[in-house]
Amino acid sequence: MKAIELRAKWDPKPDFKLGLKDNDGKLTYLGSQVWRGPHISVVDKEKPKILPNEVLIRVKRCGIL
Repeated sequence: MKAIELRAKWDPKPDFKLGLKDNDGKLTYLGSQVWRGPHISVVDKEKPKILPNEVLIRVKRCGIL
């Protein structure tokens, strides 16, 4: 299946204070403060195995502003 893949370099700005989630999981709601050089590409991925408590959603259309 086709997938959109976003890659970027983890490079927090010097004055940005990282929290526990930022350091451990590289998760933040202020992505522009920590990620640099984003690159988006369309890639082929294997269809994931879905567990009984999960769903797979087929997206027909989407947009990025």
